[in-house]
Amino acid sequence: MADAWTQHFRGLLTEISGRASATHGYSSRVVEAAEARLGVRLPAPLRAYYLSVGRHPLNRVHNRLWPPDEWEVARGRLVFMEENQSVVFWGVPNRSRAADPMVYQTSDLEDDDWYAEARCSRFLAATMCWQAVGGGLPHGGLAEPIPWTKARRVMRGWRSVGCINDLSAFVQAGRVVCLLRDGETALMHLATRSRRALKALESQLGVAIDEL
Repeated sequence: MADAWTQHFRGLLTEISGRASATHGYSSRVVEAAEARLGVRLPAPLRAYYLSVGRHPLNRVHNRLWPPDEWEVARGRLVFMEENQSVVFWGVPNRSRAADPMVYQTSDLEDDDWYAEARCSRFLAATMCWQAVGGGLPHGGLAEPIPWTKARRVMRGWRSVGCINDLSAFVQAGRVVCLLRDGETALMHLATRSRRALKALESQLGVAIDEL
């Protein structure tokens, strides 16, 4: 299964950025040393993510994926990522035997509750897309809120790759769309490799895009 996760994340990175190589992942030696330091074993999806794409700059353009030497265990969670203003932290249970455990978030590593976000594999895929629309791809924009039913309709034919609560992520040949649901409406974040491709999305999706 580890090889399948590796192929999954490398494939997603290739679909988003156009390229994925062995240099985009951490070495097994680095990951194993960090696991030994903390006495933990990463769940398969998270381990595969680090080994396949963990070093790619996409992981640090908005929220920040921690390098292995910065991992820490806090109140039963292995913490691996923080929000761009260090307001939120994400982690997985450090003793879980689940093949694809839940990712949890907290606003305080020392004294606050943990809240469930999504299964690890879907969290990581959705996060990769969120990073892409947050500056990871060179051309991005924001569409006006549209009805949720319309948002779901216009995304037909796109590949759904992950979700985190109200965030749903979609990709299609170098184009990324993240939908943020707010009741019966959706806010659409978009990103592409070229400005031309971004402008083409306006007619394809039937939305007006404000470029960022």
